[in-house]
Parts: sequence; structure tokens; C-alpha cells
Amino acid sequence: MNKQARKRYSLIGNVLYFWRLFWQNEPSVVVLSAVEILLAAAVPFVGIWLPKLTIDLVMSNVPVSKMLCAMLAFSAGMFFLYGVYHAVSRGKYHIYNMQRTNFMAGLFLKSLRIKYADAESGEIKQKYWKAMRAFDSGDWSASSKVVSDTVQLVINLLCFLLYSTVLGTLSIPLAAALTGVSFLGYLIQMYEIRFEEGLHDEMARHDKHYYYLSSAMGDTSAAKDIRIFGMDKWLRKLLNQTLEEKCTLQRRIQNRKTVCEQMTFFLSVIRDLAVYGYLISQVLQEAIAVSDFVLYFGAVTGFSGFVSSMMEGFAGLREASGTISEYRSYMELAEQDENTGSRHISELTNPLEIEFHNVSFSYQEKPLFEHFNLTIHAGEKLAVVGVNGAGKTTLVKLLCGLYEPDEGEIRIGGIDIRCFPKSELYQLFSIVFQEPFILPVTIGENLSMQKAGKLDEQKAWEALERAGLKQVFEEKQIDMDSFMKKTLMENGVELSGGQQQRFLLARALYKEAPVMILDEPTAALDPIAESEVYECYRNSCKDKTALFISHRLASTRFSDRIVMLEQGKMVEAGTHEELMQKGGAYAQMYQVQSNYYAEREDYCIDGNESNE
Repeated sequence: MNKQARKRYSLIGNVLYFWRLFWQNEPSVVVLSAVEILLAAAVPFVGIWLPKLTIDLVMSNVPVSKMLCAMLAFSAGMFFLYGVYHAVSRGKYHIYNMQRTNFMAGLFLKSLRIKYADAESGEIKQKYWKAMRAFDSGDWSASSKVVSDTVQLVINLLCFLLYSTVLGTLSIPLAAALTGVSFLGYLIQMYEIRFEEGLHDEMARHDKHYYYLSSAMGDTSAAKDIRIFGMDKWLRKLLNQTLEEKCTLQRRIQNRKTVCEQMTFFLSVIRDLAVYGYLISQVLQEAIAVSDFVLYFGAVTGFSGFVSSMMEGFAGLREASGTISEYRSYMELAEQDENTGSRHISELTNPLEIEFHNVSFSYQEKPLFEHFNLTIHAGEKLAVVGVNGAGKTTLVKLLCGLYEPDEGEIRIGGIDIRCFPKSELYQLFSIVFQEPFILPVTIGENLSMQKAGKLDEQKAWEALERAGLKQVFEEKQIDMDSFMKKTLMENGVELSGGQQQRFLLARALYKEAPVMILDEPTAALDPIAESEVYECYRNSCKDKTALFISHRLASTRFSDRIVMLEQGKMVEAGTHEELMQKGGAYAQMYQVQSNYYAEREDYCIDGNESNE
């Protein structure tokens, strides 16, 4: 990973990389850009010949009717070229901007193909958000700027060469001198660009602070805390301080840019005065015709503009290149092959036995499990308890193949899980996590986690009934096509905490996997709701091997056996009665929680506390 982080990408390499992406995904962007370049270069070049043609026609005593016909034909051609150019430019603009969505989707899909442990790390998460910056800034996104700035750079370079040929017919030394002055202007602009690039990290830090504060102040979920604790003035002060720091930095950049612009303007004035003086002297000496004077005058005027535009395009590409490098770095991370394995889950017989055999695992180079052994018997309901940080959730991730053990084996049905393709291994588990993952799509899509057309509606209603939600949904006239959450639909279904957990249970039941895992799903519920949810879980897991993870002990009385973890070690194991008789760590924790629940119950009765 460090080698990957140190990899460098060139500006040209980054630009070509994105153009290849467009060619692979939307080749019309490349074709339309090529047409736009040709038309955009032709229109101004042909345009500078119009005044010369007009003067030549007037001076040659051509009949007015023929002169008007010639002028109309020339103007019509110019109008046609410009119309086609405008249509091509606008069409290309909409296509490559829509393509940004596909690139963002590709980035997200990439995050699912790398190892889960890598995707979960802080370093890789930071890489992901840096890579996302290539697409999430509208027209200023790197993907958009690569197209627009490359096209403009090539257009202006082509025009620069075309105009140079015109000036070369007048005087090759003059064209060379103008090119030299333009190069000096380029050096001035590069000086300004490098100065701004040197401040990018500092500006990024201020931007990060500003966006965090502005988003926090606009987060409605934080409104209660902000009001109750009177944080509004403090947050405003922090925001103003961050804005002032941003403005100070921007003033430094703007001041440097102003100085460079004044130097460039001074150069252009000197250049233009010298060239115009030369042209006037050539006319007075009758070395060139008046019509040629107009042609060369237009060429010199456009010449300076093209050089300036080339520098702007180059600067834009350099700015986009840094973000493209972050995107390429992320997209080149090693992927995990989920379809490779020598064994198949079709070999297994339900219910399944699970065995952790001498498993060692380190989390961020800190040992957690060392030669850990545990057997979950076929059809057993096992509760794994312990305080936060004991290793309970890590145990689940190891079992599901999301983490790889440093040593030892995890066996299902006597087969090392590393022998199964990941895509098959995931089919063995129905998991309810602590954080409810509910999408703003239909009820049916949330249950099946597939498109609506693939839903087995009868099976879905049976899962809801087993989870204790069918009657609630029918009473509220909620069907499989009802949308969940109010994120996208105003009439979206919002569930209470307990109902969410029942819904997640219904999703797990719909999957019909042979192993049910409950990873602290009731941590946010009150004791009564927690007890009801676990009762529902127990009734739904009768024919499955089940693993209950919790730091609260409501799940233990529904379990066949209890394992207590402390810092990755199994310190106690047995039934509830056995562990209570032993009087160890489990019994102490159970007693503390039981007293707490009893005190809460007394308070609710004597103190008349609301149950809402």
C-alpha cells in the first residue's frame, strides 16, 4: 500500500487516462470534441479573412451585386459553421457531464471489490473521498475540466499555429519575436500557477474546516444539541474564523495573480504597439496593401488571446491532474476475487457447525485474537457477550470472511471458509447489524435487496409475519410498493426503532440463509422492546445455527450457550445458570444490568415516568 501511495502520475498521463475512459464508456465525447476543435479553429481563422475580402472586393471595382452575393455567401458559410459548432459544443457538454455519474458509480463499485479490511481503514477511506473530488464539483470537476480544458487548449494551440502562418507571410522574424514574447508571458503565468499550487494543501485544510462547519450548522439532526447547549454563537465564531483564514489565503493568491496579470498586460501592450507600428510603417512604405494590414492586424490581436487561453487551459489541467492522480491511485488498488474457490456451499448440510481453530488476528497491528478456539454446534443458539472492544464484532467479520485471520482456520461444516468463493460464502449468512441499513426505495426492494421485478411477494409477506410486522403494515395500508423513508418520497414509511429491527429481521428471514447472526441489533432499544425483539429472533431461528452478539445480556436467556469475551479471549463459557452459579465476570455483569433494569422499573412506577 505504501508503494501505491508513492506512485506518481504525469499530467499528460492523467489527461490521456481520462480520455481513454471516455472513449471506452462514451466515445461520442471524443468524436464531438474532435469536431468541435476543427470548427472552433476554423471559425475565427476564416473570420479574419472577411475584412480583407471586403476591402479587396471594394478596391477591385467589382459590381455591387456580385460583391453583395460574395459577402452573403461568405457570411452564410460563417453562420453555418458557427451554428454547427455551437450545437456540437452543447451536445458534448451534456454528454460528458452525465458521464460523471457513471464514473462516481464506478468508484463506489470499486470500493466493494477491494478487501473489506482495506475499505474500512482510515487511509483508504481518505483516498476514496479524495478520489470522489474528481466528480463532485460540477463543471469544476476534474472529469469535466479534462474535456473542456483539453479542447480549449488544443483549439487555441491550433489557432496559434494558423495565425503564425499568416504572420509568417509578413515576416518570419516578427512571428518568432511574437512567439518569444508569448513564451515570456507563459513563464509569468506559470510563476503564478506554481505559487497557487504551493498553497493547495493549506487551502484544502481551510476548505475541509469550512465545509464541515457549514454542514454541521445545516444538519437538522444536530439542531436539538445546538439549541439546548447554546452552540450557535460559538459555531458562528468558528465559521467566521475559518472564512477569514480562507479569505486571507485567497487574497494572497489574488494579489499574486493581479501582479502577474499586470505584467502580462504590460507585455501585451508593448508587443501590440510594436507590431502595429511595424504594420503602419509597412503600409506607408506600400510594402503591404490596406487589406493585408487589416488581415495582419486581426491576426496579431487574436494571437495574444490564444496564448493567454492556452495558459489558462494548461493551468486548469494541472489543477485537475492532482485529483485525477487520487482517482487513479484508488482505482488501481488490488481487488479481491470473490468467485475463486475450490469448494462450494452445495457440499454443506444444514444446520451448520462452525469452528474457530487457533485463530489469530491483529487489528491495525495490535493483536486482538491469539490462538482463539470456539465451536458453535450445528443448530446451536450461541450468545457472545462482553464489553465494548472485547472483539465481538470482529469475530463476526472473521466468520463472514470480511477479515482474513493472520493464523489458524475458520471452518464451516469442517471446511476452511477460505476454500469457498466469497460470493458463495456470503450466501450462508443472514445478518442484522446494530446500524439499520434501510434504503429510500420500496418495501419489497428493501426486503429482497433486489429490483422490484425479482421480489417473491408471498415469501416477503411471510417474512414480515414471522417478524411480527405484517399486521402493522396491513393496518397502515403499507404494501410492497410503498416507499420507505421520507428522503425521496413525502409519504415514505418511517418505522420506530423496534419496528426497524423487526423489519431487518424480516429481511434476514427472506434471505433464508442457514446461519443467523445478530450483531448488537437492539443497542438503541429500551429493555422491554429489546426483550420483544429477541423473543421474535428466537422463534425465527429454530432451524438455524444462530449467533447473538451483545454487550447487554437480554439475549442470553434465549441462548443454548453463552461465551464471554474480554480483549479477544474467551474467559467464560456455559449456560446462563452455569455462569451465574460460577459467580464470575458474567454473573457480575448480569447482576449490574439486572439491578439497573429493576431500578428503571421502580422509577417508572413510583416516579410516573412516561413510557413514550
